[in-house]
Amino acid sequence: MKKRFGAILGILMIAVILAACSGSGGDSANAGSEGEPTELLMWNLFAAGDAKFMQNIVDEFNESQDEYVVENVTQENSEYYTKLITSIGAGKGPDIAISHTNVLPELVSQGLVTELNSLAEEVGVEWNEYNENILDATIYNDLHYAVPMDTHPQIMYINNDIVEEVGLLNEDGTIQMEQSPEGFIDFFQTIKEEHPNEVLPLASSSSGTNPYWLWWGFYNQLGGEKLLSDNLENPTYEIDYEKAVKAANFVKGLYHENEIIRLNVSDYYPDFQSGNAAAIIAGVWATGTWESTEGLNFTPMPIPNIFGEKGAWANSHTFVLPYSENADQHTQEGALKFMDFAADKGAMWAQAGHIPAKTTVIESEGFKEIPYRSQYAEVAEYADFVDRNVHARGVESIVIRHLDTVWSGDTSAEDAFDKIEAEVKKLIGE
Repeated sequence: MKKRFGAILGILMIAVILAACSGSGGDSANAGSEGEPTELLMWNLFAAGDAKFMQNIVDEFNESQDEYVVENVTQENSEYYTKLITSIGAGKGPDIAISHTNVLPELVSQGLVTELNSLAEEVGVEWNEYNENILDATIYNDLHYAVPMDTHPQIMYINNDIVEEVGLLNEDGTIQMEQSPEGFIDFFQTIKEEHPNEVLPLASSSSGTNPYWLWWGFYNQLGGEKLLSDNLENPTYEIDYEKAVKAANFVKGLYHENEIIRLNVSDYYPDFQSGNAAAIIAGVWATGTWESTEGLNFTPMPIPNIFGEKGAWANSHTFVLPYSENADQHTQEGALKFMDFAADKGAMWAQAGHIPAKTTVIESEGFKEIPYRSQYAEVAEYADFVDRNVHARGVESIVIRHLDTVWSGDTSAEDAFDKIEAEVKKLIGE
């Protein structure tokens, strides 16, 4: 482990955070007076539907008991992690915080979050109720550092009317696509031939995270798995070059050789929402947008497994217990009780499109009654999270930047990964 606060705490940042933040840091200062509930301050980074559903869960927890009361505070998304890291380091962090799985390694390495093993035993958290694949992404050195709330993978949505019109929709709602690279291309080429001008075969952006996520899923389907070795602080570069290039060339072909996805598109949701695209690749959080769109007849499904192994990019929202030097046992127990309670309310959270982290929720009637979600819940079993090390976000930024030049046609996949290797090795000090 690195020293607990390291270089993240410049003098100026400390001054700013001490003046601006009012976190409790999990100490006894927020314990209620006799007969009063203990206040638990939670920070989140949610917006729109996510924010509403989380507040509903908080309200239900507060109403379910009188020992604790959670104050749910939404922070600006773009500044969230900078503020969270700085606040915890200054001893002004919240009692509960949200962390994406790909950021968790940084928090663990810097000692900014508390391991939950012993506390979970006291509270009675049953880890076997959680999906093993999702839960594994929160464990370091056999210690639990987060309570996962969900996973939110990239999936595919189809416009049922368009796909049925070209004869590619089965009676059970599945699509007629051979599970191979050729079958994937043939499916969309058929749509393109039947609707040469008025309908887009497949909607996606041509730069940024969405095509990178698609590449990551195909890379994992090919058996690529990781970019770096499984070491929290000192990973080595271990990309499978041939598989990385093969996946990149396949995605590139969707833009160029096969012309299935349009180039120079950033805002691609309107194409599908307006009924002008036969399919779209997007995160599960888009489900709520489509189901609230009048007249849009759609079906969500996992991205087809065309390279032999199941695989799809995914991330997760998790709850973490920020480190506090003067931690109060009662406060921390309450924080963990809320986290487990919230995970139990996964069916409420699934209304935002996410897949609940608890298998007990997935198997519940309440979840099964929610339209669409069960049609892609299986992805949680094999969702592919990014590498679990402190460089994850930096590596992702490098890979996206270079892959963008592949999608645009300015660089070959081989040249891009040669440059990626050089930059990543420099980043990790190899």
